[in-house]
This record gives sequence, C-alpha cells and structure tokens, in this order.
Amino acid sequence: MEKILDTLASAISFLFFPLFMPLYGISLLFQLPLFSFFPKSYIVVCFLIIIIFSILLPLISYVLLKQMDIISNVKMYKKEDRVLPMVVTSISFLACAVMLFRYAMPLFIINIMVSIAIATLITAIISKWWKISAHLTGIGGLVASIFIVSLSTGTNPAFVLCSSILAAGLLATARLQLKRHTPLQLIAGFANGILCVSLFSLFDWGILIRKATALIY
Repeated sequence: MEKILDTLASAISFLFFPLFMPLYGISLLFQLPLFSFFPKSYIVVCFLIIIIFSILLPLISYVLLKQMDIISNVKMYKKEDRVLPMVVTSISFLACAVMLFRYAMPLFIINIMVSIAIATLITAIISKWWKISAHLTGIGGLVASIFIVSLSTGTNPAFVLCSSILAAGLLATARLQLKRHTPLQLIAGFANGILCVSLFSLFDWGILIRKATALIY
C-alpha cells in the first residue's frame, strides 16, 4: 500500500512540477474571451516562448550542472543542490517575461511572470539554509496569478481558483507522503508564491523591461 501511495505522490509531484506552472497558467489564460480574437499564430508563438524559457532551458541547465558535478542530482533532493539551478531558473523566467513583452502580451501577464521569477529567486536564497518547497511556491504563484488575471479581465475565477487551491492541497499531501518537506516548509513555499505574485505584480515591470532593452539594442 505504501508503494502505491508513493507512486501516486510521485506522479502528482511530477504533474505539478514548478517549471510547468507558467505553461498551465498560459493555457488557462487563452481560454478567456479576451484572447478569442487573437490569431492562432500569436497563441502558438506565446506557447513556444513559455515552453522554451520556462521549461526547456531550465531543464537543460539542470542536466549541464549535473554533468559538471556542480549539483549531485537533477532532482535536487539536497537543499545545497537547489540554489544555483533556481537562480538560473529565475533568470530564464525573466528572459521569458522580456520575450513576452516584445511579443506584445498584456502587461499584467508580464508583471506576473516577473513576479514568478522573483519568487523563484527568493526560494533559491532561502534554500541555502532551509529547504522551502519549490513545488508549493510554484502552485502558490499559480493560485495568485488566477486571482490577478480575474481582476484584470473582469472574469469569475471561482471554479478555477477553487480547483487550483484543491490541487495545492493535493500536492502538499504528496510532498508529505514522499517525506520531501516538513509541513512548515510547504506552508512557507505556498505563502512565498502567493505573496510574491500578489505584491510584485502590482509594479509596472514593462517600464523597466522597455528601458533595459533600449539600452541593449
């Protein structure tokens, strides 16, 4: 029975892997009436940007870091292994925000993406001393993002929001089953995701991105 529970918990952990959260978020976003008039080519490019910068590049960096013996395992069970990969992930998320900005995505989406990058960076810093949950940070950011998008678009998020909160509870249970975290580490991770996205998405990051890209180009 314990093996079955562990297998189920591992499957849930993989399904809600932190790098997948931006992809889930953008998938939900494009279901809104606001985007029903957008050309399919635009939507495809947005998905490609998310997949490349939020999933593929971080995963490739994890493998390279393992091959260079900088981390001991790509799954990063040890807190010491998590710091540099998460910093790289944060930078990749920022690059994703810049690409989405250049592709004229709505500003509230850019702000959310930058906020997720900040939450990831905070997770990296805390992980140097304490194994805060990256999984719960990710899904906490998703929960906050759903709420912010609903405020920005005037949509009713009740079903999706409740579903995401239930998913967060399921994920927390899975992480406890696998003995990856203490309850406090899970709560701290969820709070980190919620607070970072809720607070930092209030800033107009588009102005900074515009100025930064102007200096580069």
